[in-house]
Amino acid sequence: MHLENKDNVNPKYTYGEFDPVPLDMRKNNSSELFTIWFASNLTVGDFAIGFIPVLLGLSIQMAVFSMVLGSIMGSLLVGFMSKTGTLTGLPQMILGRRAFGKHFGIFMTGLQWLNTLGWLTVNLILASFAFSLAFHIPYYEISILAMAVIIFLISNSGRRAISYFEKTMSLVLGLLFIFIVANAAIHVGELHAYKPLYYGFGVAFGITLATSFSYLMSWGPYAADYSRYNKTRNSFIYTFSGGLLATVWAEIAGLFVAIMSMNPSGNPAGDLSSVLGPYGVIGLSAIFLGGIAADAINLYSNSISLKSTGLKLKRIYTVATGIVIATVLSIILYTRFYSFYEDFLFLLDYWITPWLGIMIADFFIVNKNKGFNFKSIPGFNISGILSYFMALAISVPFMDPGIIYEGIISKLYLGGVDISYYISFILALILYPLIRKIINRFSMHLHAE
Repeated sequence: MHLENKDNVNPKYTYGEFDPVPLDMRKNNSSELFTIWFASNLTVGDFAIGFIPVLLGLSIQMAVFSMVLGSIMGSLLVGFMSKTGTLTGLPQMILGRRAFGKHFGIFMTGLQWLNTLGWLTVNLILASFAFSLAFHIPYYEISILAMAVIIFLISNSGRRAISYFEKTMSLVLGLLFIFIVANAAIHVGELHAYKPLYYGFGVAFGITLATSFSYLMSWGPYAADYSRYNKTRNSFIYTFSGGLLATVWAEIAGLFVAIMSMNPSGNPAGDLSSVLGPYGVIGLSAIFLGGIAADAINLYSNSISLKSTGLKLKRIYTVATGIVIATVLSIILYTRFYSFYEDFLFLLDYWITPWLGIMIADFFIVNKNKGFNFKSIPGFNISGILSYFMALAISVPFMDPGIIYEGIISKLYLGGVDISYYISFILALILYPLIRKIINRFSMHLHAE
C-alpha cells in the first residue's frame, strides 16, 4: 500500500511498513509550517471561541488574558509534537506506538480518527452557515454539500497541495481578518459600553481559558503529519508562532464582534454579517474560507489516522469515508450547533492531554530525541498504558463537562471550573518516566536472579 507521489515521497516507503520519510527527502523549509498552522487557525473555530466569554459575561481584559494564555499553552504542545515529526519522519499517531505499544497504539489512533472527524464536522457546519448567508442559499444542506466537495478535492490532492493552499489562505485570510478587526475601530463606543458581569479569575475565566487551550491543543495529534517532510531546524518555533498568532487574532476578532452585535445569537456567521452591515460578505468570506482551510487539514489527517490503523485502503477511499460521515453529521447537528461545539471542546481534552504528556515525556525526557525501530516495540507498553490511565483516573474528580458528570473537586472547591486537562497532562508527563524506570529496574532485578 504505497503513499502517493503527490505527497512527494518515494513509493517504496509505506505506512504498512512504518518506514520514515528518508532524511534526504526531508527538504521542505520549516517556514512552511508557519503558514500551515497560521491559515488553519485563522478560522471560524477560533473566531467562535471569542463569543464564549461574552456569552458568559467576562470582562474584555480578562477575556483577552484567558484566550492569550490558553493559546500559548496549546501552541507549546503543538510545537513539541511538530518537532517529533521532523526528528523521525513519521506520522503522528504512528509515533505513539513506542510509548503505548503497537496494539494499544492502534486504539489511540482510532480515538484520533474520531477527533479529526469531530473537528471536520464542527468546521464544516460553521463554514456552511457563512456560505449560506454570503450567497443567500436558503437550505444549509446545499451549503454543507458544496463545502464538503471543495474540502474533499483539496485534501485528496495530498500534503504538498495542502501546503500551497494554506500558504495562499494565510494571505487571503490575513487580509480579511485585518478588515474585521479594523472595523472594530469605528465601534469603539459599543466596545466601551459593554457591561461585563465578571472581572476576575472565576468560572467564566476558567471556561474561556479551557476552550481556548482546547482548540489549539487539539492539533497536537496532527502535527507530525505535516512536519515529517521538513528540516528539523526551527520547526518548533514556526509551528508555535503560526498557531499562536492566528488563534489569538481570530479569537479577539470574535470577541469584538460578539460585543458589537449587542446580543450574540450563538451563530458567529450571522452576528458577523450583522455587525459588518453592507460589508458582511467580506466577513462571511473569511468564515467559510477559514473553515475550508481548517478542514483541509482535518480531513487529510483523518485519512492518515484511518490508514495508520492498518486498514489497506487507497487514499481516495479513506478521504471519502471521512468527508461522507462528516457531511451526514453536519446535516443532523447544524440546528443545535453551539451547544454541540462547547460540549465537544470540553470532552475533547480528556483523551488528548494525557496522551500528549506521555508523548512529550517519551520523546524529550526518556529517549531524548532519539528515533526508534518498530521491530523492537512490543504489542503493549505497560509503562505508557498504566501512566495514561492513572493520569486520566486521578483527573476525574477535577472534570466538569456539564453534560453527564460533575467532578466532586470541581463542584465543591472550584465553582464548576474544569481543570482536569492540566492535571492529566502534568501527571502523565511525570508518571511515564517514573513508571518506566520502576518497571525497568524490576525487570533487571528479575534477570539478575
